[in-house]
Amino acid sequence: MEDKARILEDRVEDLTRAIAQTINDADVPERPEIRAELKEFAISLLQESIQRPEPVAVAAVGSGKTAFNPLAMGIPLFFAGGVLIFLFPPVGMMLFAASVVMVVWGFVTSMVTRR
Repeated sequence: MEDKARILEDRVEDLTRAIAQTINDADVPERPEIRAELKEFAISLLQESIQRPEPVAVAAVGSGKTAFNPLAMGIPLFFAGGVLIFLFPPVGMMLFAASVVMVVWGFVTSMVTRR
């Protein structure tokens, strides 16, 4: 594997030298800025032509879709309700009620899916 990488590095280095030599040989008296333009042109062509590898998809275990876990949502709602019950009692009580609903929903869901 290292041998192949070294061959690729050598090839890229040779091509880079060839491009640099071509740009350095550009001598147009009426356009002294031609070297800078050629350099920018070569860079832009290189950036446009390199293809990015597509990310490898990780195989999901199970059905492939992520399951909503209401039990896990009930726990932070319970703690948020515990803090907000002192600052805004109606909001805190609503969060406590929502956490109870989520925890019950989570337990029912876990019992049903295990069977």
